Amino acid sequence: MKRALHHASQLAPALLALGLLGWVLRSADIGRALELVRSLGLWLPVLLLPNLVAILTETAGWWLCFDRLGGRPRFRRLVSVRVIGDALMLGLPSGAVISETVQPYLLKRRCGVPTESGIVATIARKFFVVVSHGLFLGTATLVAWPLVDPASRVAIGRGGLPILLLAASFVLVVVGVLLVAATAMGQLADRMHRGLDRLLGRWMGSWLERNALRFQRTDAALAGFFGRRPFGLVPSVVLYLCGWFVRSLETLLFLRLVGVTAPLSVAMVIETALILLRAMAVPVPAGLGVQDLGYVLSLKALGVPDLATVGAAFVLLKRGKDAFWIAAGFLLLSLGRRAGAPLLERAP
Repeated sequence: MKRALHHASQLAPALLALGLLGWVLRSADIGRALELVRSLGLWLPVLLLPNLVAILTETAGWWLCFDRLGGRPRFRRLVSVRVIGDALMLGLPSGAVISETVQPYLLKRRCGVPTESGIVATIARKFFVVVSHGLFLGTATLVAWPLVDPASRVAIGRGGLPILLLAASFVLVVVGVLLVAATAMGQLADRMHRGLDRLLGRWMGSWLERNALRFQRTDAALAGFFGRRPFGLVPSVVLYLCGWFVRSLETLLFLRLVGVTAPLSVAMVIETALILLRAMAVPVPAGLGVQDLGYVLSLKALGVPDLATVGAAFVLLKRGKDAFWIAAGFLLLSLGRRAGAPLLERAP
């Protein structure tokens, strides 16, 4: 009985997400939405390129910070870790937690990055993502304020959406700063070790046991990473901001392809706000249903005619892109090469 309840609790978020997705698309003409997507023809493979550019840009920002850890891994292998991490995040329930906890193991296995450095790099990447997300969302909200403010009542049934978005961006930046401050208090790496053991101990138990002492030594390395030349982290944050901009261009392109005209500033707000919404729906794979409802409400606020069908076509484009990168990540994971000789390139 206990096992059945446990399995039911794991399936419930996914079932609720599918139910919400069905509710969002309930009045859409799916056949016409599919026809609209199929009419793009040769454009469809091209639509994968913006996400690839964003991945490469953000990975470059991550790669730069490895000079603080004694050397940089080979870039293409770091890209593979990033793609696998995204696949785990989008393709599994509570994927964000699993992706972040397994990342040091992937860095060790695929890039030859020592465990201590891998933990520090994982926390550094989290810092870059959170801070750049907050800065970009805040900037986008201020730029698009004259458009977002009147659309607030249409989207959420009340005013004040820009203020809510600004508050969210402020919280993200504060969380990033607190993450850095927490490195001085220690035990971040030790907590990550316990999280790995709790989530993936069945598969990684022997590796975790061999590297337990390394996790304990990592807290000092974290303090050194963030404490030494903190302004040297700015180029990495800037590259992550560029990644957000590329994702906004992708959203703008997808909108244009389904016949929706919107300013770039609005696409910037839609992209960053709904990825934040997806991140908050932790147990649901890829924020399924939750993020899609956000897309449809955004299109409603833009006054799009034939909302249900156009929204369905837009969701199909977005989810099709996600499905491709999830498949690519799991394919790379299945190939699973182990790093032999150390792969770090000494920093100049």
